[in-house]
Amino acid sequence: MINIVNGVGTIRYDPSRYTGIIRKMFITYNMSENLFIENGIFRKIITAPADEALRAGFCIKTSDDIDVSEAESKILSLYEDLACEEKFATALYWHRCYGGAVIFPVFKDLSEDLTKPLDENNIYGIEEIRVYSAKEVIPLKQNEDFNSTNYKKTETYLISDEATGAYFEIHYSRLIIFNGLTVPNILRNERNGWGGMVLENIYDTLILKYDLGNKFAIDIMERMAQGILKIAGLLNKLSIEGGEDEVRTYLQNIDMVRNILNTLAIDKDDDYDIKSISLSGVKDILDKTQTMLSAVSEIPVTILFGRSPGGQNATGDSDFEQYYSMVQKLQRRDLKPQLSKFIYFLSKCKDYQIKLPDIWSLKFNPLSIPTEKEQAETDKMKAETKEKNISALTSLVNIGGLDNVELRNYLEEQGFKLDRTLDNVGRDVIE
Repeated sequence: MINIVNGVGTIRYDPSRYTGIIRKMFITYNMSENLFIENGIFRKIITAPADEALRAGFCIKTSDDIDVSEAESKILSLYEDLACEEKFATALYWHRCYGGAVIFPVFKDLSEDLTKPLDENNIYGIEEIRVYSAKEVIPLKQNEDFNSTNYKKTETYLISDEATGAYFEIHYSRLIIFNGLTVPNILRNERNGWGGMVLENIYDTLILKYDLGNKFAIDIMERMAQGILKIAGLLNKLSIEGGEDEVRTYLQNIDMVRNILNTLAIDKDDDYDIKSISLSGVKDILDKTQTMLSAVSEIPVTILFGRSPGGQNATGDSDFEQYYSMVQKLQRRDLKPQLSKFIYFLSKCKDYQIKLPDIWSLKFNPLSIPTEKEQAETDKMKAETKEKNISALTSLVNIGGLDNVELRNYLEEQGFKLDRTLDNVGRDVIE
């Protein structure tokens, strides 16, 4: 039963029954694009992690300690010649801004038909690299082969180059595809295979809280000093014909004189006063919106806004650890598979003669390099630990817990290089 008097069972009494989570706004490519151009904070949220992910570079690792220095040197040289850092950074920008991007290496191969699959055995080189956002790449044809592992997946794309106005069809095997942020499958299907945009996660906090909060703070500052004029007989003046214009002219003259001369001339029966608006609490609110934006963007306040670390003995180390953790996730999940595919393409180009082993992996260089002081402290801790271990082993040998051969075997397992040529001399006599 609904009680209209006390509101039981209605939204007035229990609003939680009538509250749900819905998608209140559909974020479009144009919205994200405009903010990327106009909003410096949003641009930094998009670009800073991508730039950091590529800043330190990478190297090639093998499992069998095979020397790949020559191949690595050629790869890094081509990486620089083709301006790959800029291209992959741009692809990561559009991956985060538009929900997807593709890199199109223009191959020198025997086939002139871009709609055909890439023949990896007939690649001679790469002429240039082009980057397109998800906005410019439209799925065109699907794989209809029921027995194929790519069944119902996009076979060819239609690329519409917004810079030149050109458009062409291309096979997916010729592209390096960044799929956008993770979204439910039904949404990815609605978006032609593309994923989520960063703006979808931060729109409410960035636009409705942070940007509006700063705007309202500026409005308050503009109205900090509010002039109040008490006019004798104001109601009577407004009630007569022409009184409203007379009062308006009076107020305009007072404002003009106050701004120019800072001296007011008013009727002896009138009174003029200035009330100041307090700004207490505004800074705390703006700090809270910055913290909220930092949380949803995964970029610490100290990095996103350039603020000094807060609190006693604060150094900001934890902020950088958190930031580097987010960047490393971006490297592992989004950048490494695509960059590895590009390096594989380079190794297949006949003109470059890059010889990579069958098993290799891409490893990003450390984002943070320890200072000399930090390295010295680390070396000291390692030396102290090693000294304690040797002391413990010596004690075990003295009490008969280990013999010399067992001790030497253990030391060799720990990486020590020992001369074992005399270990077994005389053992046959003893036996």
